[in-house]
Amino acid sequence: MLRMAVGHARCLDADCAARGAAAACREQLGGRAPVGLLLFTGVGYDHAAILAVIEEFFPGVPLAGATSAGEMSAPGGPSDDSVLLVAFAGEGIACAVGVARDFAAPGADVRAQARAALAEARPALPGPARLCLAFPDGGRGGVQDFGQELAAGLAPDGLVFGGVAGRQLTDRRPVRQFYGREMLLHAAPFLLLSGDIPLTFRLSRGWRPVGGLSRVTNVEGAVVHRIGDGSALDFYRHYLGPHAEPAIELPLAIACEKHKDFILRAPAFFSEGDGSIQFPAGVPEGAMVQLAEADRPEMLADVRNMAKELTADTTGRFSPAGVLLFSCSTRKDILGTRADEEIGQMAAALPPGTPMAGFYSHGELSAAAPGLPLHLQNGSLAALVLGGEPPKATLPQADEPPCPAGETETLEREIRSLSRALSRANASRERLEAQKDRSQALMRVINREINEARMEIQRKNELLRQALALAEEVQRNLLPQAAPGLPGFDIAGTSLYSDETGGDYFDFIHEPNEEKNRFGVIIGDVTGHGIAAALLMTTARAFLRMRSFQPGSLAAVMDDVNKLLCADLADTGRFMTLFYLAIDIEKKRLHWVRAGHDPIILFDAATGLAQDIPDKGGPPLGIITETRYAENSSSGMKPGQVALLATDGLWESRNAAGEMFGKDRVRALLAQHHDQPAADIVESVLAGLRAFLGDVQPEDDVTLVAIKVVPDAAEA
Repeated sequence: MLRMAVGHARCLDADCAARGAAAACREQLGGRAPVGLLLFTGVGYDHAAILAVIEEFFPGVPLAGATSAGEMSAPGGPSDDSVLLVAFAGEGIACAVGVARDFAAPGADVRAQARAALAEARPALPGPARLCLAFPDGGRGGVQDFGQELAAGLAPDGLVFGGVAGRQLTDRRPVRQFYGREMLLHAAPFLLLSGDIPLTFRLSRGWRPVGGLSRVTNVEGAVVHRIGDGSALDFYRHYLGPHAEPAIELPLAIACEKHKDFILRAPAFFSEGDGSIQFPAGVPEGAMVQLAEADRPEMLADVRNMAKELTADTTGRFSPAGVLLFSCSTRKDILGTRADEEIGQMAAALPPGTPMAGFYSHGELSAAAPGLPLHLQNGSLAALVLGGEPPKATLPQADEPPCPAGETETLEREIRSLSRALSRANASRERLEAQKDRSQALMRVINREINEARMEIQRKNELLRQALALAEEVQRNLLPQAAPGLPGFDIAGTSLYSDETGGDYFDFIHEPNEEKNRFGVIIGDVTGHGIAAALLMTTARAFLRMRSFQPGSLAAVMDDVNKLLCADLADTGRFMTLFYLAIDIEKKRLHWVRAGHDPIILFDAATGLAQDIPDKGGPPLGIITETRYAENSSSGMKPGQVALLATDGLWESRNAAGEMFGKDRVRALLAQHHDQPAADIVESVLAGLRAFLGDVQPEDDVTLVAIKVVPDAAEA
């Protein structure tokens, strides 16, 4: 079972700090021999002295680590000048170290370097590696490929986690990596752990993309030359001003459409000459990017959420033996005096006394969440909870250990420490002032772009309104503009659209299929409403009119139109219901074909009944190409009878209570107003519908056609 110990000592003297950290680890292990060590410290220390002390305390124990932009622990909090040592022990736990030297050198294959280093380190383990903690140099790039190749070489449930070696922004000394008791430059060391180690991890950001999306159009290695139509530097200066420099506090947010997420990439060097910017973590060509910004409340709120998720992950599964934290150095700068809250919120969510340690890095090796691919992250806090033996006592507060130096030397160290702190405070203040200026410039540009976008939206909405008004006018003109004036009949119809345009349709055809004694009435309903339905309705109208003026039966017309629509609507899920009625003018007989539409309603004044006329219907148009439709007919209409054709938007309309208008109300209105002219019958039915709906607008188009037989003079 894994046991984790943390030694965190603050002292400017390397020997003193190292002894304090090592002694704390030895005390927490309670006499157990460590099997693996992690070391994080600043670039300004005498690293050889630190490693010598560690060898004195823990001879031959595998060690990996790196310099940092600051160290952190619980309960020690964040620190800029300290030595942080993490020790792993436990029965069945084993560790081994590996390294890729001259990492990511020009022309080097970093994936091959990862495979070779892993092959060299793995034999020292008695079983498969469960965890790989990596701390590569990121100055030459290649970190993400290196981490992914390490992950590919582990067991299926193995995990790669870690951070990129770092340093304070104001310190120009080179970053270092630690491998065993060696100090290295441009290396990628890692510690492998094997054994029964349950674990879980999460990633916290707290950043939000701002500004418009642009596509990265030219990349060479880690250098981005162009974003959109301009240089990468132009992209930043568009928001920050004509002389602004790219800042790590405003990284790029690279959109990931697949996982509905984004990855941050911090800028490093830039060129005034060609406007290029180097992003050490790499930005893929073709990616969609925005600027990203963060503030302290959002960062800390996201850490709280992450801590809750980690607690939920561990509850009932395992007891936390310790937590490793790798946080971006930019987060520490943004959080400032509240950096300790990031650690405190993690500590508050875990069992009291849980060892917690890590460092501020120049990039975090972690997936965004369990089950997602490993990436090199920027601007993030990566937290790894290791299961095992829970702590038995509260960890000691990190502090300056007892120092054998004399009074004068101690005073000199205090002065040196205060001078460093003052220098860093001044540098931090300058960065905060510069960031304030950048944020103000960014907000000005974003506000201007929002206003411009609002004006453009208003302009396009006006164009759309005009286009819809024109479409409505065109569609209205496709409908009959007046009653047909058919001898012996009184016919009227109308369509009401729920949008500017709709999918309902009615038409009058004189002498359909070259039959001079007939008059055609068509009513149809396309699925949906709006522009798409209107376009389909217009297409169907053209097919029907074209076919209706050629020889053939009503059924043949319907068969042919159905074939044409099936070809147009294949795999769209759309269709059209249609009722095609042909009236024998002399005999008053009705002939029709029905394709998925509701039957005709016939009111007879002699009986006082309004009923559907039964028939042989067929499926809607546009679904089954091979459909053959049947023609129906009925005896001649008589004076006092009223036939009503309508779309389902009439009787399926619902009021505020969700009640449907229904056919019974339509029949009642037809009976009540049957003695009125056809146009008045149509208006009376619509008035009844409006009264039923109240303030509710119809959700579907409504179309109806009323047909009456007019008594001749002799009958009158």
